[in-house]
Amino acid sequence: MESKTAQNSYRILFERSPDAVIVAGPDGRVLDHNPAARAFLGVSESGLYGADITAFYANRDDRERLTLEAREAGLVHDAAIIFVDKAGRLKHSLITMMRLDAPDGSLYGYQSIIHDVTKRRLAQKRLENQKNYADQLIDMAPEAIAIQDLEERVVRVNEEFCNLFYYAKSDCLGRRIDELIVPDHLKAESLSLSARAIGGACFEIETQRMRKDGSLVDVSVLIKPIATENDEPAAYVIYRDISARIRAQEALRKSGERHRTVLEAAPDPVMVLDMDGQVIYLNQAFTRVFGWHMDECLDRSIDFIPEAHLSETRKFMANIEQGVSFSGIETRRQTKEGRLVDVSISGAVFFDSDGNPEGYVMILQDITERRKKDEALHYVAYHDTLTGLPNRKFFYMCLDDLLQHSSRRNSDRSWALLFLDLDKFKQINDALGHDTGDHLLKGVADRLKHCIRETDRLFRLGGDEFTIILTDLNRDIDVARVARKILDTFESPFNFNGQEIFTATSIGISVYPNDGWEVEGLVKNADMAMYAAKESGGSAYRFFTEEMNREALFRMNVESNLRKALDHNELMLYYQPLVDNTNRIVGMEALLRWQHPDLGLILPADFIRITEETGIIVPVGRWVLKTACIQTKRWHDMGYRDLFVAVNLSARQLQEGDFEQMVMDIVEETGLPPEKLRLEVTESSMIQNPDKCIDKMKALRATGISFSIDDFGTGYSSLSYLKRFPIDTLKIDRSFVADAMDSKGDQEIIKTIIAMANNLNIDAVAEGVETKEQKDFLITYGCNSMQGFLFAQPVPVDKFKDLLERQEPSPPSSPDGT
Repeated sequence: MESKTAQNSYRILFERSPDAVIVAGPDGRVLDHNPAARAFLGVSESGLYGADITAFYANRDDRERLTLEAREAGLVHDAAIIFVDKAGRLKHSLITMMRLDAPDGSLYGYQSIIHDVTKRRLAQKRLENQKNYADQLIDMAPEAIAIQDLEERVVRVNEEFCNLFYYAKSDCLGRRIDELIVPDHLKAESLSLSARAIGGACFEIETQRMRKDGSLVDVSVLIKPIATENDEPAAYVIYRDISARIRAQEALRKSGERHRTVLEAAPDPVMVLDMDGQVIYLNQAFTRVFGWHMDECLDRSIDFIPEAHLSETRKFMANIEQGVSFSGIETRRQTKEGRLVDVSISGAVFFDSDGNPEGYVMILQDITERRKKDEALHYVAYHDTLTGLPNRKFFYMCLDDLLQHSSRRNSDRSWALLFLDLDKFKQINDALGHDTGDHLLKGVADRLKHCIRETDRLFRLGGDEFTIILTDLNRDIDVARVARKILDTFESPFNFNGQEIFTATSIGISVYPNDGWEVEGLVKNADMAMYAAKESGGSAYRFFTEEMNREALFRMNVESNLRKALDHNELMLYYQPLVDNTNRIVGMEALLRWQHPDLGLILPADFIRITEETGIIVPVGRWVLKTACIQTKRWHDMGYRDLFVAVNLSARQLQEGDFEQMVMDIVEETGLPPEKLRLEVTESSMIQNPDKCIDKMKALRATGISFSIDDFGTGYSSLSYLKRFPIDTLKIDRSFVADAMDSKGDQEIIKTIIAMANNLNIDAVAEGVETKEQKDFLITYGCNSMQGFLFAQPVPVDKFKDLLERQEPSPPSSPDGT
């Protein structure tokens, strides 16, 4: 009879297991399976019986490897395997395979419990094998370039820098720039220039710098402020050797004929003009770049200033007329054929014997290539290299400009910010590879472009996150239409190398000015709305609401105050009785409460998850255990010596290296007999590093401490781990008890758990008992330990003492009858 009951119990758990369970013969043919297996593989019941399970393995060798290990060891657990369902989708899983023997001892087959972990694989995609375009441009630049941080320490130099100053790159990195190339008499100047650049100024000066051998070199120094990858301010410095030009200018001052010789050798275009702009001299470099020869232009002016640059030219020419020289004016000039050339112009006035301006020399350096590289660097800095969309920096810059423009215009027209996050992108990326993920992101970018107007802006923030700014809106319904259009465009699959890929997106929306007047508020609110859409199941959009904000503020308030709660004695324990079938209290479960000075009594559901995420659960858990042991010992000293206390543990506590020693120290310090302490763990917490958990549990159980599986039947590890862990009690989850009187299915599950506990010689405890009918049902099927509102709600210490005193005077009995 017991064997048949156990078989029925196993069958119920087999059929109702949330994990795929498959029994296959040694040849791989499926002999038995549960509904979850059919859903996992996407096949019908008839389509799976007798099928070769190996055909569903993405790597067929995995099946052979697993069966070999299971045949030898009897059990293989948590093996990472990829399956392919009937639709061709890859399914990531953790599989536990155990050998099954026939009654005669021969090999019957293998049972596999397959836990689908595909949905857990969400994380930001990392672009692989992307070349650093900005670094390439720096390395290819013809000028010497250095990047220095706030402390003037060198972050990067290119080969031209090393060539100009005679240093190896290793000599430069991490050293202050003024130690490397700044002569002593110019250190104050260098410090001032760096401060101006870090402050946001962009400028060019001519000065001197020192080479490694101590020699000085004339340089033009162009300094631009930039930000590092960590958004730290830095300076981008270009050094151009102008020794030849300086020498040419000096030669021009000393000797006319010697000037001509030097100027002809100058690599940059040079023109000498009188004060009326008539040509006195053009060198060969000018002819090479601009096309005019000196003999055709002598005593004539050259019309090579584009109309768009006439205004700026008049400004620096006004300085010339006043006898003031200039340098580093970046503008454009036009060649004889009409081609535009980017130039950096420096001018020096020369005077007659009476000291009046007689004419001036202009040196026009062709910076066309440098400009192209600057523009390329700017593009890289403000665009995503994969999709070509504007990036996070560009997004915040545009958002800031739009806010300033909106406030100045004082318009009643609104605009909206949409935050998009792809659903299950990490799953696709891990299953199909980064190349497929990259193509998917580019495909998403293309589709999104077709969902918005030309006046709207689309950005990629990184990973699988996109943002859209919708401008000039009249009504929220306009935003909803765009959001709906975006969701609709994801209905059709993306195609890559003949493979169809389905994905969706979650959209959060904040609207200006209703949802914020500043960048931070609008972004935060759109982000909150996006997570609300994702939590609703994905493929949805949500407008920001004040309720979302209240929930976020509550969470922030709870998190910040949790760190103070222990020190301020705000935490307290309530106790809920555990009774036997005669309603006698045999033990109690310690339940944490937080008496917040402003928010009142806060239940664990509102803060336990936060303690686990922040790590505060470790000191809080230690306090709970110690407080519960101290109080139970006090009740023992009052005569209730048979009472035991049950304390809940979190997964984080179990993973602590000194966990078992901490528990034993508290038991020894408080004087509570170890056998009167029951530690309650969930199935999910045990399967995180199960081998270590088993070792810790066995060490504590050897001292007399017992263990209980809390919420049994709701986790996925029940079948494969129950026999491995040193468990003394199964707690039947309240969800089964609540519907037991109305659900035959829940009744069968409860009876199965009780029978399983009896067969394994461990106790079964039912939680959440609220009616006499539930109690009678449980007792009928052999569950004699219960807790719930039928007996008592969780109460503070003084009221629990009242419950003890209202019992009959005979001493309480322990759960094991001792």
